[in-house]
Amino acid sequence: MTKGVTFNGNTGPITVLNNTGIPRPSILGKLIEIIAIGSCNNLSLNRIPADIEEKIHFNNLYKYNWLIKEFISSSLLIEESIQELNQTILNGSTKLKKQMKLFYFKALNKFSINTSPVDLDKLKLHSDSIVEEVISLTINFVKSSTDLKDGYFEEDIEQGVALIISYSIIECIVLENPNDHN
Repeated sequence: MTKGVTFNGNTGPITVLNNTGIPRPSILGKLIEIIAIGSCNNLSLNRIPADIEEKIHFNNLYKYNWLIKEFISSSLLIEESIQELNQTILNGSTKLKKQMKLFYFKALNKFSINTSPVDLDKLKLHSDSIVEEVISLTINFVKSSTDLKDGYFEEDIEQGVALIISYSIIECIVLENPNDHN
């Protein structure tokens, strides 16, 4: 008999993790901590958002424009949650924006969209797919987070991610701000 596991009738990829190591401190981990508490004064993610309808039209966002309506209907909840995040975590909203910007750039990279300068024609062609990828990256990130305690339902995660994505679009972290391209 051979060692291993057999998966009969599998139609998709399978990932098996075998973590036999002992958690140890690392230089990379320490550097991540230093970066996390450091400040990046030359990076400003606070921009004047564009008019909502103009942003939707400028980015050709059609399939996911419901996210904008989600923001409008829950804006008070989002704003209060961001304030609480900043009280709980030093520069929490800035760190959130940096992470969402990273997801946005990963999505642009997936669709081979140049970022310097942004290839607007290609972005507009794939805008809904870019948002879909950012949603996927965010959901996967949240689900793998050890900070999310028991007692939260799948629906809580889906709703929370939708609000975070809508906030990121409104704040011009995800998709392009028409004011930056005049």
